[in-house]
Amino acid sequence: EAAEEELYYLDEPEYTLADLYANCLRPALKDGIRAAAVLLPSCLLYRLLASSKIMPKKAVHIVSALAGLCCLYDFFGVLLGYVAGFVAFGTAVLILADVLLSRCRGIVCSLAIVSFLVVCEMFLVDAASWQKVRGSQMIIAMKVISVALDVDRGLYSLPSISGTLGYLLHVGTCVFGPWISFLDYLGSVEAVELDVIWGLSAIRSFLLSYMSLTVSTCWAGWFLPVADLKWPAAYRDALAFRFSHYFISFLSETSAVVAGVSRDGSWDLSISSPKDVEVPRSLVCVVIHWNRSMHTWLKHYVFRPVHPCGTFAAILVTYAASSLLHGLNFQLAAVLLSLGFYTYTEHVLRHKLATVFEACVAAKKCKPNCGHKYKSDQPMVFAVNLLFGLLTVFHLAYLGVMFDAPTDLQEQGYSMWHTLSKWSELHFASHWVAACTFLFYLVT
Repeated sequence: EAAEEELYYLDEPEYTLADLYANCLRPALKDGIRAAAVLLPSCLLYRLLASSKIMPKKAVHIVSALAGLCCLYDFFGVLLGYVAGFVAFGTAVLILADVLLSRCRGIVCSLAIVSFLVVCEMFLVDAASWQKVRGSQMIIAMKVISVALDVDRGLYSLPSISGTLGYLLHVGTCVFGPWISFLDYLGSVEAVELDVIWGLSAIRSFLLSYMSLTVSTCWAGWFLPVADLKWPAAYRDALAFRFSHYFISFLSETSAVVAGVSRDGSWDLSISSPKDVEVPRSLVCVVIHWNRSMHTWLKHYVFRPVHPCGTFAAILVTYAASSLLHGLNFQLAAVLLSLGFYTYTEHVLRHKLATVFEACVAAKKCKPNCGHKYKSDQPMVFAVNLLFGLLTVFHLAYLGVMFDAPTDLQEQGYSMWHTLSKWSELHFASHWVAACTFLFYLVT
């Protein structure tokens, strides 16, 4: 009977491209396009109204907020109430801090916002519901904190209520992100006329988004149909997760560009760079290019203020802040704090190697006019950088493997045991390698 069963499976026809299209590509693209069916037209409508100059700025702010609420309702239904309540709380905190405090408003607002998120997640909202709205809540939290700290630094005065609501509920960024500064938002309110570059940028981001979706959902499993080999399977699962992230990143870039958001006059927002993540120079570069808007926010509002206390402390506080914003989830906290330790270890080790050997082997790529004796095109320098790049791929496969989980677990959040069991299957190899790397740095 066993032999017959084995023969049955051996005779099973291969999964062809036609099968892949019918059973995976087509349904995935259909569901993905449905996700943007309300968002992108709403962004375009807002862009047309803003660029027409027929409405006063206050009215444009209101349109931005109302369109954002409509898109949030399309995605979350009645769970919109949690997002709207957080927006109201954040607006009230900004106003009260501005009226009652003359300094430290940024710190007070940050503590209030983080406390609100923690209380809601732990006591007020069920896990499945909070998991659905967590991304939007994180973007709103980042916006409120950035406004509070910018006002504290004197970059601008506290925006009006309509301006604050228009920014927090901005139609182009309220669902998937990305975080944009208040000044970038004002640029979309005063949007210039439509042009070809704007349209091409939006189309490019849109196509890259849905290409990433197909890789995540279909192509990764089709090209890498490994089953019993743990590390190839871990790489495949982590690859699928990373491309699902690129799907959201490029879709958020699309919605922001369609809504008129530019950066320094350019429509190329470049929220994420798959090239720098999939073919990495270092983990430091992966962290930077994974989500550039998040990296910019953390650098300006967390890392730089804490850096006088020391680089290691600044890195740990930065990753702790990122973990809090992403939610009280052991799996995310474990990954982010592991990344904090990994990137610090890699940075100090490669900095030491670059200094001792006068070679371009630092975590970040050297500038063309650097003072190193041995440049990147030297064979040994290339080999060292390649070795660290392969080590980064190894770490990414290990850290990303636990994101492959049943749908019900994804909806409620990943547990501590899920994370530890996934890493245990790989014998905690990445953590051991990181520890050995740090010891090597200490003894050299």
